Amino acid sequence: MFESISRPPLTARPTIPEPPITQIIDIRSDKEDVELREALQQSIHDDSAALPDLLLWDEQGLRYFEDVTYCPSYYLTREEIELLEKYRLQIADRIQPGTMLVELGSGNLRKTKVLLDALEELGRPVDYFALDVSYPELQRTLRPVAEARYQHVRCFGLLGTYDDGRAWLQHPDLQARPKTILYLGSTLGNFQKPDAAEFLAGFMPANCSFLLGLDGCKDPRLVLQAYNDFNGANHRFVKNGLVHANKILGYDAFDLDSWAVSGNWNEDDGAHSQYYYPVIDVSLDGMHIPAGHRFLAVRSHKYDANDQNQLCQRAGLTVLDSWSSDSMYNLLYLVPE
Repeated sequence: MFESISRPPLTARPTIPEPPITQIIDIRSDKEDVELREALQQSIHDDSAALPDLLLWDEQGLRYFEDVTYCPSYYLTREEIELLEKYRLQIADRIQPGTMLVELGSGNLRKTKVLLDALEELGRPVDYFALDVSYPELQRTLRPVAEARYQHVRCFGLLGTYDDGRAWLQHPDLQARPKTILYLGSTLGNFQKPDAAEFLAGFMPANCSFLLGLDGCKDPRLVLQAYNDFNGANHRFVKNGLVHANKILGYDAFDLDSWAVSGNWNEDDGAHSQYYYPVIDVSLDGMHIPAGHRFLAVRSHKYDANDQNQLCQRAGLTVLDSWSSDSMYNLLYLVPE
């Protein structure tokens, strides 16, 4: 299973006459659906009133989020792409020959392809792995990079969760390979800040560096517009989490017509939060839920310079290089201390 990816040739590969079929490696544990169902049932009855944010990322959720990234008000994707395009060769040059470049939550790859094209331009032999939870979406989104017919960049899919990816990277056959974790979109902001550092530190046994996208914008107007767009794309994406919840539970626990989504900015936490709430009194898994009672769907923390320093200190990482936009969107190249 690992032979072809643990020792890649470090010379140019011959031109492939036909578009290649990208290999997708299934690294899922057998317990994921059970664990998500248990976490969901527990969260419904938990005083913390937060549903698992993994509910957002089924196949339909991934497509809805792709719509979000094209919204004019969603500045995160636009600014990240601009940084990647402006500094693509500098960023690519940080990645060693022979590296396993593993992207957590790869999405539609339009950002990533900028970096892969730069690696190809530099003649930098790497193996790129797109990690995501949906097999159909991996098939769809990997097609453009497969058709690029790279000679130096090999592309694979990894089907699984972040935890699956972290465990897979620690396989003995992969220990000798240099590894860079690509974690874009400021998705790390969905963790509570202490948990974010712990999450990054969890990759240390695999001896990884990181290319991390982090949003540092704390302008309430811009943030609220980004997550509460006029056309409702972001709210549609979040509400799909309840559709996924019904599938996981095996029955319509959430009457979608009775639930809505709201978002707000918390200045003290430096975070935007999105919530599910019933518009009328409802019954949920035998519990009475009054109208307006909120369940956290997802929280997006913003990282200014001080937050970034604290993150690195807690995770045992050092900023080797960084690139920032005028609105404080950041790309950080991090290495272990």
